[in-house]
Formats: sequence, C-alpha cells, structure tokens
Amino acid sequence: MKQPTYDDSQDVKWDDGTYGTSEEHVLKAELSLDVMTQFDKAASMTLISIRLQDELIADLKEIAGLHGIGYQPMVRQLLKRFVVAERKILAARNEAMQIQVEPQQHCVESLKAAVG
Repeated sequence: MKQPTYDDSQDVKWDDGTYGTSEEHVLKAELSLDVMTQFDKAASMTLISIRLQDELIADLKEIAGLHGIGYQPMVRQLLKRFVVAERKILAARNEAMQIQVEPQQHCVESLKAAVG
C-alpha cells in the first residue's frame, strides 16, 4: 500500500485562516444550564458581570484581535498577570517590613555622644 505524502502547504492554510474559519462548518453547541454549570465548576470558573466603558471594550477587542484571541480570554490573562505581579509586590513589601536592621556600631556611638 502506498504511504500518503504530507503536504506542507496545508500548514500555511491552517495558519493563515484559509482552513478552519468557514462559518458553513460551524455548529453552535446547545448546552443545558446544568452542563454549563458542570463545565464552569470543572474549569473553576464563575460567571461575573462587570460594567466597562464602551471605548475600553472596543480597545480590548482591537488589541485581542491583534493577538489572535478573544477579548474575554485576554482580560482573564490580564487579570491573572496583575494578580501574580501584585502578590509578588505584596510579598516583597511584607518581607521588607519584617527585616529588622541592626544599627551599625558607629551610629550608636554617634547617637550616644550627641545625647550624652
């Protein structure tokens, strides 16, 4: 039996959107509320509602589009990055506050002489 050959040109068509973007091959999944609840629980996700300015949403959508993702996944990424960075800052601040600096001997002697 003849082995099928691999066509490298198909990779480009997938990457540039020639393949995989036709709406005629898209079927929206109709999932029950119970299934969606199970999905959210399994993914550790909670549906929230937040009000944002129209211009901010438009900017987020534009930037997300340039990155090739939806704006909601991008907002999740942004929030996650913020939380990670903020936790590092708070941990460093907490560590700095717990460090007790012993005064150097010459400072103690200068203080004693000034008070003395």
